[in-house]
Amino acid sequence: MKANFIRNTLFFSLATFISRILGYLRDATIAYVFGANALTDAFFVAWRIPNTLRQLVAEGSFNAAFIPIFTELERNNHNYAKLYASSLFSFYTLILSFLTFVVVIFSDFFVSVIAPGLSEKGTLDEASKLLKIVFPYLVLVGWVSFFMALLNTRNRFFIPAVSPALLNLSFILSAFFLSGYTGIYSLAIGALIGGMLQVFLQIPFLIWEGLIPRVSFKYVKEIKETMKRLLPAFASFGISQFAFIVDTVIASFLLGGAISYLYYANRIFQLPIGLFAVGLGNALLVSLSKHYSENNVEAFKKDLSIGIRFAIFISLPATAGMVVLGKEIISVLLQRGEFTEKDTSMTFLALVGYSVGLIGYALSRPYKSAFFSIGDTKTPLYSTAFGLIISITSALIFGFVLNWGVLGLALASSLGGISGFLYLYFLSEFEIDRAGVLRTAINSFIATVSMVFVLYVLKIFFTRDWVIVAVGVPSGILVFLVISYLMREETIKSIKRL
Repeated sequence: MKANFIRNTLFFSLATFISRILGYLRDATIAYVFGANALTDAFFVAWRIPNTLRQLVAEGSFNAAFIPIFTELERNNHNYAKLYASSLFSFYTLILSFLTFVVVIFSDFFVSVIAPGLSEKGTLDEASKLLKIVFPYLVLVGWVSFFMALLNTRNRFFIPAVSPALLNLSFILSAFFLSGYTGIYSLAIGALIGGMLQVFLQIPFLIWEGLIPRVSFKYVKEIKETMKRLLPAFASFGISQFAFIVDTVIASFLLGGAISYLYYANRIFQLPIGLFAVGLGNALLVSLSKHYSENNVEAFKKDLSIGIRFAIFISLPATAGMVVLGKEIISVLLQRGEFTEKDTSMTFLALVGYSVGLIGYALSRPYKSAFFSIGDTKTPLYSTAFGLIISITSALIFGFVLNWGVLGLALASSLGGISGFLYLYFLSEFEIDRAGVLRTAINSFIATVSMVFVLYVLKIFFTRDWVIVAVGVPSGILVFLVISYLMREETIKSIKRL
């Protein structure tokens, strides 16, 4: 396996792990200070709108449109590539600023569309006010995503990925020190401060690499091609995020706290996606774009196969771990202060539903990166549109017909993710090492079953949740890795070499 490609993924994963640890401390702080109720639902609705757009611009779509073009231009003319980046940055900022202005002015409308059920709970006005404060974060995180793409082209993955740690730290400090004065609005203030800190962190590294963009509204022809790729890419990633918005709309009609349960469960579910799937997609996009620009078919095939095998290797044990230890993990992370045992149980139900779809989301990343690297942004769009149709249909059935509550809504999202991957797989014409992928799938499945057996044995001997988590998580990882190594799984051998 190619060391540089896996190494970039692991650097991204390490940085994201640091950020996610602070993210869970953030969630624990919010749960401790505010609990799970109609007021927190109002904040999570307000935060979901810019945060969904953040995930859209920061976790794939912008990179997908920008990196292949910038890589090709840099190969031919470095100065022209810098001019292209500066011009695109200026127009990009202008668009984000206009979007922010529109949403702030019409915040009541956007909140009523996203969570109409809040009007019955009397918190629609609170959510609207929170949205006015928090939405300018979109411009800041738009800059962060642009800077991240630039640094990724220099194989710098750690600093861009660790920057969200500053956002989480800002949330924590604001909740503790400002909530007594501003209440739930302290979280919105924390988001803005965190966004500014993320921007400031990356600027020195951009200067060091000579990549700091300048204000320039000079039009270069590649901007048109970028927009042609960006719109389908935005739609592709946006549709997948829209599935979570559909959950919010339906959940707003369910019991108080339902939106919060889905939020907390999705945060835990996003850990393996954020740690590995997003890092895998970003690192693979850079690698595949270079191979495609050099017309290196064999290297393209090899790296894509590695990406698929790595996604399987990570997602199978992660899925099992969240199902087997999910309730104990939620209890340890969140169950204190205003967050009750009932809240833990409801959040766990949502986590189980989300966990089912992890394999689909993880495997979609390598395929999307492959399509994006060759300039095809439409096929990923069609795949996510297909997944969204499945997700919305399932959500309506599970939520209103079968009354499965938060479990049904999360499960509907999972079905959408799996359907989107299947669409990509069956329409893909990329050559991959199918025998190697099958070996990894079989080895990972056997290692995962062994891990689950050990975890259930541990749960027989230990009763305290924090002990089960403290012992079970490292034990489960160790068992999975040891069994994989004994079965001579190539993925674990490559990680060991690194």
